[in-house]
Amino acid sequence: MPTSQPLLPPEVGPSVFETVANALFENRLLDIVYRNAAGRTVEASVMPLGLAQQGPRLYLVWRFDGYDNERNLALHRIAKITASTLTFEYPKDFDLAHYDADGRFGYGDGEKVRLTFRIDKEAGFHLTESESPLSKDQSVVEHEHCYEISATVGDSVMLEW
Repeated sequence: MPTSQPLLPPEVGPSVFETVANALFENRLLDIVYRNAAGRTVEASVMPLGLAQQGPRLYLVWRFDGYDNERNLALHRIAKITASTLTFEYPKDFDLAHYDADGRFGYGDGEKVRLTFRIDKEAGFHLTESESPLSKDQSVVEHEHCYEISATVGDSVMLEW
């Protein structure tokens, strides 16, 4: 069951997924034309590092060649794509699971924050179950009408939402 209003997946342009998948497999640079959410078009040559799905959307994690910071972009916003004949050395310091665990898909930059908050028992009961904590270091203090939750989580826009 979804945790929010289900959305239909956006349409990914013809050959975009196949080109990205092949470039990931072969460590080939990608030449892209990307239209961001504001409608601005950008052309770039990027190193594809991984694909991730968040709800109905697919995202490409990438770096500019010669840089060490990752970014992600929505596949459905790629207007044009070609795989270069040039290959690259996959960065030994990059791990997609770690990138995700740092909260990067929650629109954060990997910074952590320690939260402490109180929540009504009915609204927060799911956070007290051992199968679904906010973090591994989460602690719960039960009060008469609420729970006090403390946890270290990724500081992100999604957290603020």
